[in-house]
Amino acid sequence: MLQTPEQKASVKTRIAPTPSGYLHLGNVMSFAITWALARKQQGTVVLRIDDIDNTRFRPEYLQDIFDTLEFMGIDYDEGPRNAKDFEQHHSQHLRLPQYRALLDKLVQKGLVYACPCSRTQIAAVSPDGLYPLTCREEELPLETPETAWRIRIPEDTLITFHDELVGNCTVALALEMPDFVIQRKDRIPAYQIASLADDLAMRINLVVRGEDLMLSTAAQLFLAQQLNATAFTNSQFVHHPIILTDSGNKLSKSDDALSITEMRNDGLTSEALWKKIAYTLGWKDAGVTDAQSFLERFSLADLPHHIDQI
Repeated sequence: MLQTPEQKASVKTRIAPTPSGYLHLGNVMSFAITWALARKQQGTVVLRIDDIDNTRFRPEYLQDIFDTLEFMGIDYDEGPRNAKDFEQHHSQHLRLPQYRALLDKLVQKGLVYACPCSRTQIAAVSPDGLYPLTCREEELPLETPETAWRIRIPEDTLITFHDELVGNCTVALALEMPDFVIQRKDRIPAYQIASLADDLAMRINLVVRGEDLMLSTAAQLFLAQQLNATAFTNSQFVHHPIILTDSGNKLSKSDDALSITEMRNDGLTSEALWKKIAYTLGWKDAGVTDAQSFLERFSLADLPHHIDQI
């Protein structure tokens, strides 16, 4: 459950965008929910920009994060103040030693194996794209070139946790995300490792995500269980609904026409954006015009479990 008044000061969460495209309405709605949840509990908000996967990184995407937060009027307590500060002091690539320390602990437990399979090879034998455990028993040396590292997930592994919005959740991890990658072929730790390590290091205890990342939460809880990282397993979780397009797909950063930047170029004001966020959440007559009025209106109990297509 959400914490009592005596515990509120200890709440700490993060806004964690990726600089892989221009932010869209779904991103800023998540920012607003995360920020309001923390501020309602007098908690701490961290800005953490997840740039571990730099294949789609562009400087303008990084700058867009700071510009959008300023446009929204959302503040935060820890994290980079601008793009230069981020690149010099806060990039995830500066924290690679911490990520590799977690990987080493998993290796020492005998839970890691090497896998050279490509996505094309996996798709050829697994139409649903799920990894068919091809290399689990191959015992390739972990130093084998052009191999990713995968984590062994025992058959019938179920991850259960309580979500403050949707209630008790159970994920059949071995079936839905079998032996997922924890280190890429380029030897960069994968998202699941980096995100968990950062949450632990930053002492995050309220994890707010879109419902499309429920599997990631289950994967990170599995890793935390293997590492006895109780700070993460004891965290609060909120998985809010995501916005879908008319075609039933979630909003994508690849569609620049739906980006906040493009809408601002077409005349979108900050007030209009906040009204759009409130309307999307079903708060049609809430009088929301800025961050403060959104905070005053905000209640976790009033968040919808489903958002109609836009």
